[in-house]
Amino acid sequence: MLAAHATTIPLVAVLLIATALLAGASAPDEPLGGRSVAVPRTPELIRDPTAAPDIRTVFLTTDDGPLHASLWFPRDVRRPAPILVWVHGGGWITGGDLDRPADLRRWARAGWLVVSVEYGLARPGHPTWDRAGPQVACALGRLAEDAPALGGDPGRIVLAGGSAGGQLAVSVGYRAATGTQPSACGGPVPVPRAIAAEYPALDPVDGYEHGLPRADARAFKTLYTGGSPAQVPDRYRAVSGVSALSPLAPPTLVVAAGADRLVPRDGLTRFVTAARGVGVDASLVVVPGVGHAFDAVDGAPGLRVTHDLIAAWAQDRVRAGPPRGP
Repeated sequence: MLAAHATTIPLVAVLLIATALLAGASAPDEPLGGRSVAVPRTPELIRDPTAAPDIRTVFLTTDDGPLHASLWFPRDVRRPAPILVWVHGGGWITGGDLDRPADLRRWARAGWLVVSVEYGLARPGHPTWDRAGPQVACALGRLAEDAPALGGDPGRIVLAGGSAGGQLAVSVGYRAATGTQPSACGGPVPVPRAIAAEYPALDPVDGYEHGLPRADARAFKTLYTGGSPAQVPDRYRAVSGVSALSPLAPPTLVVAAGADRLVPRDGLTRFVTAARGVGVDASLVVVPGVGHAFDAVDGAPGLRVTHDLIAAWAQDRVRAGPPRGP
C-alpha cells in the first residue's frame, strides 16, 4: 500500500495571498429546470451584488420542503464550460446553497458553470445519512440533463465540498463511479471528472472519538446518523470515505487544515493512504496553523490560497481524458 503524500503550504504564503473581499448573494427570480423562487435579500448575506447567483431554482421537492440549486454562469465562453458542483458544509445540520457566493462567483468568472446544491439537513429524530447523498446525486443527474442548455459540459464535472459537504462529495462521486449511488429523483448519476474536498469528514468514527469541541463533534455525527458509532456502526461505515473506495474513483484532492480539531488530520491521512492503495489518484495538501473551515468566509486568511490551489488542480483534471466508468 502506498503512503499518502502530504504537501504543506507555507503559512507565510497563506497570509500573503489572502484577500479581503465582500461576501453575499442575491439573484433574480428566474425558472430553471423546476419551480423558481426569489432569493431572500438577507442583509447579513447579501453585501456584494456581483457575488449573487444568476439563478436560484428548486431541483427537488421533498417531504421536508424544496431543495434549491444556485447557479453562476461563466462569462464569454465560446464552448461548453466545465462545471463545478459545490456541496456546502455545516455539520449536516446547517448551511445551504447560498454559502460562499463570492468565491463561487470567482469560479464563474474563470470560465466555469457553477452550481451550489442543497441537501436535507438533519435534526433530532430525523437523521439524513441515507437521504443527503441521494439528494446530491439527484442534483447531479438533473444538471447533466440540463447542462447543454446551460452552456456546460456534463462530461467535465468537478464535484467539490467542504467539511460535511466534502464527505458527501466523496461518497456520491465514488459511488457514482461504481454505479452504486442511488438518486432521490431516479435516473443515472454522472461520474465526476474529479473530486475536491476541503477538511472533509471522511472518518466519522475518528471525528466522533477525537474531534473537538467534543460536544459539537459528537452532536453533528449523532444527528446525521441517528446514534453513536456503538449504536449504529453500519451507518458510520456507510458514510465513511473508505467504505466507498474503489479503483474506479475519480482523481481526488483533499485539503486539510493543519490545526483542525473538529476533523482530525490523522483520519484524512489514513483515507488518502487507503485511496492510493487501491489505485486512486489521491492527493493530500495541508495548510498549516489554521483550524476547521479556515476559508469558509470570504476574506478569511487562506481563502485565495485554497481557491487558486483547487482551481489549478481542477483545471488540469477537466483537460484530461474521460473518467473511468463501472
